[in-house]
Amino acid sequence: MPTKKKKKTNDEQRKLYEQTMRRSLPKKAGSLTLMVTEDTYDKVLTAFNIGVAAKELGMEVTMFFTSRGVNVLKKSYKPRRARWGEAPVGWKETMIKTRGGTILGQMMYQARDMGIRICICYTSMVSSNIPEQHVISGIEIMRMAEFLDIAMRSDAHMIIG
Repeated sequence: MPTKKKKKTNDEQRKLYEQTMRRSLPKKAGSLTLMVTEDTYDKVLTAFNIGVAAKELGMEVTMFFTSRGVNVLKKSYKPRRARWGEAPVGWKETMIKTRGGTILGQMMYQARDMGIRICICYTSMVSSNIPEQHVISGIEIMRMAEFLDIAMRSDAHMIIG
């Protein structure tokens, strides 16, 4: 007779996660650049999740928001769904909280506090009509050429969009 696997409790899952956080990369990758081109909740949460995890592993992380991604760094940002029929963002955040996860707002502050370099594309800011005073404090305004210089010297690159 096959034995049934016992379902792990939230505390057990959290302990397993904390063990993975202490792990080091087998091959040291010194830096990661993340380019975020969308402003949907799931994609932005994924980008910050990757950035925070990379920082926990000791990498230098630069996140660059361009195209529609610049909306994320506005003081008045309201997360949006990727498509109609998808669960509202408020419901998603409630489920994340009840399961012990971190919601987007908390993840953004955590990333900034950890020392992740968060940059916004100057050209996309201008084309989206976002004045500098509407951008969250502590965000670096950067031109695409400056970001490409950082990306060319980086060990790993990701585009979320």
